Amino acid sequence: MDTKNAIKNLLFDQKQFFEECPKGLLIPALITLLYTLITIVFALSGDTLTVILTVIGAIIGIFISWAVVAEMFLLGVKHIGHAKCTFTQMFTVTGYASAILAIGALLSGLVGLIGTPDLFVSLILQGAVMFWCIPVWIYGIASITDLEPKKVFNCILIPIIIMVVFSIISYAITASFSGAIAASSGSGSGFGSMTR
Repeated sequence: MDTKNAIKNLLFDQKQFFEECPKGLLIPALITLLYTLITIVFALSGDTLTVILTVIGAIIGIFISWAVVAEMFLLGVKHIGHAKCTFTQMFTVTGYASAILAIGALLSGLVGLIGTPDLFVSLILQGAVMFWCIPVWIYGIASITDLEPKKVFNCILIPIIIMVVFSIISYAITASFSGAIAASSGSGSGFGSMTR
């Protein structure tokens, strides 16, 4: 499968992608690294120490999140679907969703350049990205187990709900925090100027 078709299938025809995708962890790791770099570029601001901490935090945070999602899905597939697969297999196939997360990070970053995004807009964007990731997870997991895609969805539904709830809570906390900073600075634009 050539690169152009591979990217198109990963984004829009996940079933076909996972029927032909290469095995191994290298490509999902590189995609996740690209996602991390995009996240870092839009998060960089402030002094050297802040930049260093942002880079380290993003790298560690994104790769730990990837591992946590893979483990949650593995538990769902093993305990609900009674399927056999390894953590490495699950880690590999879930890593391909980083391509969509990278697009989401790029869009969020571009929206952030225009101005501090509204909480509702951020939640809609986050929800759209997560919804787009679901077929990647479903067909990826189906490719490493003997489960039908519908059964895979039932197995990973609880972790997806947990991720949605966590996203809403984290955005609400971020909004409260940014509101407090803006109020303490005496200006509604205080947080936006700090993040650029």
